[in-house]
Amino acid sequence: MNQGNMRTTLFSCLCALWLTSSCQYKSADEAKWWTAEDRELILAELNRTTDEIKAEISGLTQEQWNFREAPDRWNIGEIIEHLEMQNQLHFREISVTSKAPQYIQYQQITEGQDSYFTKYTTDATPGQAQWFLEPLGQFSTWEEGENAFLRARDHLYDFVETTEVDLRRQFTFRTEVEGKSIDEISIGQVRDLHQLLLTGIAHTDRHLRQIRNIKSHPDYPR
Repeated sequence: MNQGNMRTTLFSCLCALWLTSSCQYKSADEAKWWTAEDRELILAELNRTTDEIKAEISGLTQEQWNFREAPDRWNIGEIIEHLEMQNQLHFREISVTSKAPQYIQYQQITEGQDSYFTKYTTDATPGQAQWFLEPLGQFSTWEEGENAFLRARDHLYDFVETTEVDLRRQFTFRTEVEGKSIDEISIGQVRDLHQLLLTGIAHTDRHLRQIRNIKSHPDYPR
């Protein structure tokens, strides 16, 4: 084979290799379950709820920050502390779970079930925080509370904005699933990481409503 034919053959092989790898990349990209629209939704909702928290607590006096509707009710400072802890825990859960193996069989449960988590926003059932999310009164002023909340939220936002992980292919669990069939597990017991973020946003909305209820109380300091 002369040099011209060799160059032609080599060029043809390289083109074929490039086309094959391009098609594989495209197929992998098209197979992503977590879409650009999903990412933008989470970013927009994180921004919205963050802005609303800031608007509700900015400039509160000590009396307003510490006001309780009843002795057994949280004050605004404790609500913000609770939200700050929840954001920290969700950041840790998401960042760790995003490195775990993909158990994609659970998509059969989670697909099309986002509303299960978003409806938590308006769920009238009273919540009960687990001990590790109970506030301890760490923040004595709205500035301290806001700074801590924003620090946790900023890390969560940065992760969502920059991650290359397909959050629809990573799952987190609220029940033991080992040895159980798919039919024995329900939505809520398992969720993908996009749905975990939706849960955090809905949780923030619930506590925004709680803060507004406190501020509308007839005895709230004016």
